[in-house]
Order: sequence, then structure tokens, then C-alpha cells
Amino acid sequence: MGAPPKKNLSEAYQEFLEGLLYANQVFEEKGDAGREGITIACHAVARLIAVTHQNPLLAAPLLALRSALLDLEKGNSNPILDPRAKIGKQSRSSIKKQINLLAAACLEALVAEGDALKVAASRVARHVSRWRGVGDHKVTAKTIMSWREQHRSLPEQDRRPFDKIRKHLSECPDRRVQVERLLQAGPPGIPKT
Repeated sequence: MGAPPKKNLSEAYQEFLEGLLYANQVFEEKGDAGREGITIACHAVARLIAVTHQNPLLAAPLLALRSALLDLEKGNSNPILDPRAKIGKQSRSSIKKQINLLAAACLEALVAEGDALKVAASRVARHVSRWRGVGDHKVTAKTIMSWREQHRSLPEQDRRPFDKIRKHLSECPDRRVQVERLLQAGPPGIPKT
């Protein structure tokens, strides 16, 4: 989390055009029906939004499409691309991983603020159960504590996304306020189901 260093508009635009040019090359040349080229193009737009420090929610639909394509490559169903997928049914998609990751990081931040583990986990669970993308999955304090332990026990390489969010939150002067915003809004880029 956190924005990359800001670029001036001219420099950001040049990077954006180069990204789109590369995306088109991959789109035309790779034998995957254009999926990788599309994911690169989605990333290029999201990167332009990030380096110009625009509202990150502007990139959310494209990042959701990118994630859905990556899910497809892994053989996972995603309701964005599969009209037969049951709306609200949670798959093993990147949506679930995003929810799991953000909830675990919020719990980690609240515990670092001095909140009791079970109290903080209950608080996070109440919010997470209302997040888009959770579907009919029952989220309890034990679920949130389990997700946190799961991320904390991963090898360093696999734990990087969790550590990155944790580090970002720890550097916020108003960590509790930032966690509250995350809990209220939920993960960005998850469509209503």
C-alpha cells in the first residue's frame, strides 16, 4: 500500500504510452487470446493513476479485471469473467485473498496499537462480514486470527504483501484512523455482488 513516488505528468504519460505499446505487442504476439496483453494494459493504467497520485479507486475496476484474468490463468473461476459463477459465492480467487490479506493486516495493526487480540479480532470480523466479496462465508474472530497467523507464518517471500501493508500502516502517524478507514471501506476494487 502507499503510492509510489510522484512523477510529473509528462514523464508519467511517457511511461504509460510505453506500457500500452508493450501491452499491445504482447496482446498481438502471445498465443493466449490476448489475456496477458490485457493484464499489462490494465496495469499500465493503474500505474499512471498511482504515479500521478490520483484517487486509487479510479483504477479499481481495471485491477479487478486484471485479477480476474490472472485467476483464469490459474484455473480459478471469477464472477467477473464467468457468467455461470454464482454471484456472491466465494471462490478461491484473488478476491478472497485480498480480503484475507487486508483483514489480517488490520488485525496486526490493531494489536500493535495495544488492543487485545480477541477484542481486535472481533472488531475486524464485524467489519469484514459486511465487505463486498465475502458472500455467504461466515467470518468470526477465530477466522480473522487464523488469517493473521497464516500470513505471519509464511516464508519471507510469500509474506511480502502482508509485510508491505503492515509496514505502511506502522508508518502512518494516525494508524488507528487509517485502519478504521480500511475496515469501513473494505478492500478496493471488489465489485458489488
